[in-house]
Amino acid sequence: MATTTRADVATREEYLNLHRWMCMAKALDDRMHILVKQGRAPFVGSSRGHEGIQVASTAALTSEDWLVPHYRGLANAIVRGLTMKEWMLAVFAKAGDPLSAGRNIPGGCYSYHKLHIAPVSQVVASWIPKAAGIAYAAKLKGENTVTLCTFGDGATSQGEFHEGVNFAAVHKLAVVFLCENNSYAISVPIRLQMANPNVADRAAGYGIRGVTIDGTDVPASYQAARDAVARARGGEGPTLIDAKIWRINAHTSEDNHLKYRTKEEIGEAASHDPITRFEAWLVERGWITAESAAEVQAALDKEASDAADWAEQQPDPRPEDALKNVFA
Repeated sequence: MATTTRADVATREEYLNLHRWMCMAKALDDRMHILVKQGRAPFVGSSRGHEGIQVASTAALTSEDWLVPHYRGLANAIVRGLTMKEWMLAVFAKAGDPLSAGRNIPGGCYSYHKLHIAPVSQVVASWIPKAAGIAYAAKLKGENTVTLCTFGDGATSQGEFHEGVNFAAVHKLAVVFLCENNSYAISVPIRLQMANPNVADRAAGYGIRGVTIDGTDVPASYQAARDAVARARGGEGPTLIDAKIWRINAHTSEDNHLKYRTKEEIGEAASHDPITRFEAWLVERGWITAESAAEVQAALDKEASDAADWAEQQPDPRPEDALKNVFA
């Protein structure tokens, strides 16, 4: 597994930005779980454990590039510029929700054209051919943009994965395919999905580059993402990245993962928290202290709480707007 602890991958400021975005995602995720338990919000599709690879990969893009994320991609959207208040408007399904105008469950199905976030879908793997299509359109228009497409390991068992990756490979499109491999397709472990657990090994069958990394190692993830984006932008075609991570929480707030995971395994997952690991790396270099890291998280926790209280008081969608922008 490729890994690195090089400090020269990015500047101190860039690394601190990555850390803040990860803490912001955690703050929102934790607050949503509280809201669900209080009966104030309907649903959480947790991104805990995914924050490192999500912020590292998205930070490798420019503002003109496209993000095609899966429905667990909260940290991706944060890096693109999504604010806490905007996310909470979606959580409470308010009229001012910029993601879906209050039409979908939080994180389920949304888009944000201003931030170059293409439509998210809950139909597993359906967005992978879309990502290839976006990249193909950019090639036809002569645009030097890159598309980042993220998905879980379960999506690689779907036919759309093959179709999208193969099309991108044939046309040498500027796409980075990123598998956030947490070893579970909802409740199905990876050993029951595929005989070879290394998704990146499939890249050879498409004639593209495959890379396996430790997705909890933020510097390694950032380097791998920047290399893949540079290759894509340079006309060298797609890269398939297999980022090994751990899913810290259940699949969603509706899921009881104790039915298919042992308490020991859940505890092991929590010990691989990318935020904790990255903070230790930053402390080791003297770029933050444990105390300042805790202060950052506490401030963001409060901001998330305030954003939730604010969003809850905003206007609900009007019934007469229910069919607005619905054409079929």
